[in-house]
Amino acid sequence: MELPLRKDLRPKSGEPEDSAWIWGSDDELGRLNLQTPERIKKALETISSGETIPLGLPFDQPAPPCYDRAAFKHHITALGSTPAFDDTYEMNPQSTSQWDGFRHFAHVPSGYFYNKTTPEDISGPSASTKCGIHAWATRGIAGRGLLLDYARYAEANNIKPEFYDNFKISHKDLVNTALMQGIDLRPARQGGDIQIGDILLIRSGFLKNSASLTYEQKAARHLQPHRFGPDDGQRYIGVEQSEEMLDFLHDSYFSAVAGDQPAFEAWPSNKDYYLHEKLLALWGCPIGELWDLEKLAEKCAERKKWTFFLASAPNHVKGGISSTANALAII
Repeated sequence: MELPLRKDLRPKSGEPEDSAWIWGSDDELGRLNLQTPERIKKALETISSGETIPLGLPFDQPAPPCYDRAAFKHHITALGSTPAFDDTYEMNPQSTSQWDGFRHFAHVPSGYFYNKTTPEDISGPSASTKCGIHAWATRGIAGRGLLLDYARYAEANNIKPEFYDNFKISHKDLVNTALMQGIDLRPARQGGDIQIGDILLIRSGFLKNSASLTYEQKAARHLQPHRFGPDDGQRYIGVEQSEEMLDFLHDSYFSAVAGDQPAFEAWPSNKDYYLHEKLLALWGCPIGELWDLEKLAEKCAERKKWTFFLASAPNHVKGGISSTANALAII
């Protein structure tokens, strides 16, 4: 299949501008289709030591959750007089390390979620399971991971990020981070090091900073009023909304992107769009948020190698909106 550049996208009649619904009208995987058996097998070559590094936070972290989401609750139940127990979880998967599914965020102007999924497909009397998280769960997520350690770059260059404002990590910042790591941040077809189907991880330093704060300090920020728009009280570091970033994220053909920050992108956006609209709804690119990248970053720096094998088993929930990350790096 030909993979067009963003400037060459030609949506069909009735599809939003900038949409890339190129895998058929019944597709529910989006760019996960790029994770072919051949690419997954090739990604295994990044493994040298075989060490495993889980990338998920405890389910009760961060505490309190961001965006006024429900906190995790754990209940243990005794099974009668037998010395045995069960337990149950109450949780919003998006309160911790997570995947945003294709039902999470629509393209605002058109109201469409990925591949012309509508709000009526998601909730209400005519709801279906179209583009639910179960579609990802039935195939799994696997491929070559690539870490861009912006936090390490910022520290080395005396840059002081504002973690609790919409501090923007620009495309130039990512290019410079990659150069520091010995990576050419261009697609391979343009002479760079990015392979089709790579899973991009960006470490902003948000979780490292959060770990240094008290519960009360975090609550003062995490519990701010959440209202969609530029005046949102929820404000977090993330990737910049810009034409350069859009071209980079689209044309690199990542199969998924993720970061250690609450929204991956700088929140709120100062533009008339959000990257969530582009990545999830228009391009079918999964977004991971609040991933614990601290140990992975240390190991990558020690090895001077920033690629690894990455696997995730999303929660199998028919029609689900999101999933805990359930992600594992193998180096």
